[in-house]
Amino acid sequence: MTVQSARRISRLTRILLQMTRLSPLLLLVWMIGCTNTEYRFERIDGEQLIAMPFKFDGIHGVRDGASVNAEARFTNGADFLTMNITLQLVPPPEFRAGIYQATIGGKTSAGLVECTSLMYLGGQAAQPSVGGVFILKDEQNRPLYRVRIPATTMTRPNER
Repeated sequence: MTVQSARRISRLTRILLQMTRLSPLLLLVWMIGCTNTEYRFERIDGEQLIAMPFKFDGIHGVRDGASVNAEARFTNGADFLTMNITLQLVPPPEFRAGIYQATIGGKTSAGLVECTSLMYLGGQAAQPSVGGVFILKDEQNRPLYRVRIPATTMTRPNER
């Protein structure tokens, strides 16, 4: 190997090391930029999503070992919706089950909840943050509402 070849290899190695240091940083910046942190409550009408003026009142619950039981509340005047979810804290955290009850326009409904994207941030010492995209289904198991909740600190039920 010549001295010139060794210099090229050394220069390429330095460039590769610099690129590997930048890659995680660029990935983090990209992920933060692509994260949707906006709350949205939408009615699903076929292929169309129609925004609804529900206010997100927060998410309340408790962690019990490897499971989390939480309740999210949404209101709009006399209309309200309560969504109860259960998470299992296995790596990675998993959505296990969910149900909702609603009174909208004087009509009462209830159904199952699916989670297409879950965010769970938190540890043993502090209250966790929960968020994600949740699909609320009608009595015939058809998608009725889509709720996008940014990662929100969960409060204890008595701190409402």
